[in-house]
Amino acid sequence: MTSNHSDPNSGAPSSQTQNLVVELESVFRSLRSRIPEEWFTLELTMPQVRTLFALLRGGDARMGTLASQLGVSLSSATGLVDRLVEKRLVERWVDPEDRRSVIVRLGAEGQDLVERLLYLRRSWWEERLSGLTDEEIERAWDGLRLLSEGLARLALQGVESPSELVNDGSKTASNRTPTITD
Repeated sequence: MTSNHSDPNSGAPSSQTQNLVVELESVFRSLRSRIPEEWFTLELTMPQVRTLFALLRGGDARMGTLASQLGVSLSSATGLVDRLVEKRLVERWVDPEDRRSVIVRLGAEGQDLVERLLYLRRSWWEERLSGLTDEEIERAWDGLRLLSEGLARLALQGVESPSELVNDGSKTASNRTPTITD
């Protein structure tokens, strides 16, 4: 299956796709440069912050499930949780139904922290968007909704990344799209 937005011969993205990527990168770049000041005073590592948000999103979780969600080993997840328990942001206990299993959840202080961070992020967005006209808001909403629906459709089709759409989904180094970390 080939993408509607790539050159069928080379697999290169179309100019429309390239323009969209440039705009998305510009938006993401502007977002990264405007991190709320409170994020710098957290005294938490990024993996610890990700752990808090994973628990907020998923609720109580077995340690193995949390490790899987974070894409880390069980021992790494255990270390992350150990440090978060010490900071009183996370609680953990042995599952009474399976004593080999540990369950983790956000503690009250962790819940307060992630809610405060989410509030700061929402406030930042609201402040930035308040200068847009109703028409600009509506057009941006329509575009984001279309993008979200398209990405969700690809996920349902089992497409892990857009490069899988090139050359009938074969994965090779030659058709892999370079990332910022490359």
